[in-house]
Amino acid sequence: MKLLKQIATIRAGHPFRGKIEEDPGGNARVIQMKDVDAERGVDWDGLVVTDLPGKKQPDWLKPGDLLFAARGNRNFALLLDEIPYDAVLSPHFFHLTVKREANVLPGFLAWQINQEPIQQYLQKSSHGSMVQAIGRQELENMALAIPSLEKQHAIVALNKTWQQQVRVMVALTDNMQRTMTGITRQLLRDN
Repeated sequence: MKLLKQIATIRAGHPFRGKIEEDPGGNARVIQMKDVDAERGVDWDGLVVTDLPGKKQPDWLKPGDLLFAARGNRNFALLLDEIPYDAVLSPHFFHLTVKREANVLPGFLAWQINQEPIQQYLQKSSHGSMVQAIGRQELENMALAIPSLEKQHAIVALNKTWQQQVRVMVALTDNMQRTMTGITRQLLRDN
């Protein structure tokens, strides 16, 4: 078992002061809670474009980084395979980067964080009266099991296959719903 802080660098999202102001000529896009879905990923084209002022270089997202949704009813990790724009995370997220020496696949780390035993830990560790949140210390001290790289690769491959099956089932269900709605409308028109 290893703690997350031993495996990954954990940074808070970009420290915006107040509302994120849209600036079409800005130098960055910002991932906010409304832009992310645990199953579908990031809506890259829907991100707010803004200008990040200041001399300090922002913590730009890089391929292989993870975002962790720290606020809300569902705390999840999402692997960012491709980053099409210069982007940062809003303060509602933690930015995780797997340490090179950790021998952990980013996809495996995201998968494990999203599994029920870790989700139970996160649920017990969350705090807040109106909106539940996970603090940095609880995240850093999350214990994870790290198998061999061979097992990690196998688990990541199995998870990708499962996610593809889920997408196919959702598409089939949506198609069947549209078919049933069409039949109902036709029946109503005919009578």
